[in-house]
Parts: sequence; C-alpha cells; structure tokens
Amino acid sequence: MVDGDGGDAAWGKAPTYEISLGSVTVNLEAVYTEKDLFILASWNDPTFSVVRGGSWVWDGNTWNSKREGQSEDRIAFFWPISIPTFESQGCLVKCHGGYGASGAFLNNPDEKGDMWHMKAARSLGVISQSQSGTPVIAGDHQATAGTFTLIGYIDDKYVSYEDAADLPDDGGRHGDSGTSTYIRNRNKDKTAPLYLEKNPTDYLDAMILKKSEVDKGETVEIAGASSAEISGYWAAYQKLGAVVPERILREPSESRADIRQAGTWSDGKWTVEIRRALDTENDDDVQFSDMSLDYLFGVSVMDNAGGDAHIFSGVNRLRFVH
Repeated sequence: MVDGDGGDAAWGKAPTYEISLGSVTVNLEAVYTEKDLFILASWNDPTFSVVRGGSWVWDGNTWNSKREGQSEDRIAFFWPISIPTFESQGCLVKCHGGYGASGAFLNNPDEKGDMWHMKAARSLGVISQSQSGTPVIAGDHQATAGTFTLIGYIDDKYVSYEDAADLPDDGGRHGDSGTSTYIRNRNKDKTAPLYLEKNPTDYLDAMILKKSEVDKGETVEIAGASSAEISGYWAAYQKLGAVVPERILREPSESRADIRQAGTWSDGKWTVEIRRALDTENDDDVQFSDMSLDYLFGVSVMDNAGGDAHIFSGVNRLRFVH
C-alpha cells in the first residue's frame, strides 16, 4: 500500500541502504513485483515544510508574497537514461548552478536523464492529506510536531541537452508529456492569489489548495471579494498558523502521472513510499525492463530549500535480485 506508512510486511524483508548526505542519512529500501517497482525512503527532518516561496500573506489591506526564503521539503532521484559519464560523475552531469560551457545541463544532444522529484507543497498532497497528533506550528509556518500524511504523485521530468541560443523552460529540465500536478495561485499582475479557502478545517487543509476544492465552491475568488470579506476568511489562516499557498494542485496526466507517492512526516521524520511501473513505455522515463542490469542513480533531500541548497549522493546502484 502506497500510503506513507512503511509498515507493510514486504519492507521487513528488504535490505536497507544508507546514504549519507552531509548531516542527514537517507535510508532506502526497494521491492518489486512483475509490474511495479516500490521504493521506501526515510530520513530525519526537524520541521515539516510545505511553505513554497511566493505563498501569500494578507495584512488587512493588501496581499504580500513574503515567503521567498522557504521552498518546501523534497526528495529527488536522478536516473541516467543515456548519459555515458554518469558512472564517473553522478549527479554532477547536471548542475543547478549554471548552464556550463556548452550552455546546457547535459553536454551532448543524445543525452537524457529521468528526474523524480517529491515536492511537499506542489505534488505530494494531490490526492489526499490528513493530520493527527497535536501539531505545533512555528512562526515561519513550519510544523515542529505532529503527524502529517499526504498522498499524490512524484513530479516526473526529464533532463536533456539544450543549446545556449535556445534555452528551454528550465535550462534543460522538461516536464514529461502531459500536465503537471500544479498551476499558479496568483493573478496576472502577480499581486494577489486567485483563491483562498472559505473555511479550512486544519493547518494542512489550509496549506494544500486543490482544484477540486475550487470546483466545489469551497474557495472565495479574491478578485470579487471585498477587503472585509478577505479579512474574515484570513482570520482562519492566522488561527491555524497557515499561509495561502502559491500553487493549486490538480491530477496530472499522461507520463507526468507515472509515479504515485505517499509521505508521512511525524515528529521529525519523513517516511515516503513510491510506486512506478517497471516499464512505462514512455521515452521520457528510465525503463527497468532488463533485470540483469544495474541501474545507476543519484538521490538528495532538501529541507525547506531549493535545488541550490542540497548535497548530492554520488553514484548508487539499484540491482534486481531474483
């Protein structure tokens, strides 16, 4: 069951692989069936962070986007599809710091990599979210205690070569075919959100805004609301320690929906379960179709931080045991 629990009997039979990422140790396990690969990842993280930079705060008169120093919790996997130098370089074949001498993330036109990216605020809670225990919310809107479970999808992208004269949406990083798990919650002028919930039930409900909630009429449209109305709804966010999220979550489609995930943060620890078909038949994905091969990968976690603030793992190997 991909539910973020990690208690299924199969995990008790799988070996644990420890990866040191500076001060953080990530524990990985993997099992597979005839059709699917499952990965269990766990690591310590003192705060539960679903505050994406650009989230909205109401001051009684205007909206302010003051969360630029925050960027949600994440775990990311990088799999080479056709990158000959990955075994010697690992994730350094792709760099967040710039486009390199060739003006691209990858150096050769025939190179491609598969990126799996858990985004706590933008992809993890698409299907459902719940909380229990006694949450403690800090002044920066992160939780320092409690239990939060979110079920959704990995943000599935691929990385390729791009010429410096024609840079793509993210310097060589592209979304897989289909639609993503999120759209912007902001107006055309970028001065206010589009929606906020009328009556969020708890902290996590306020922090995760879904298109289905908009469609059901559970939100107020900012453009048509008075300052007094907004202040009344905003009072619930203040009481819960929440902000209005910068993204609206939605069901992804096509290859962008290949990877299901569920994650639980409980009192300082993340437990994340991931499921993907061994062979998706999509050319923007790594395919685990030959059980005799070792599949190289890199992994990293980010604590309320962007890609420029992570430690890469070096080269790791996924080996299928028969």
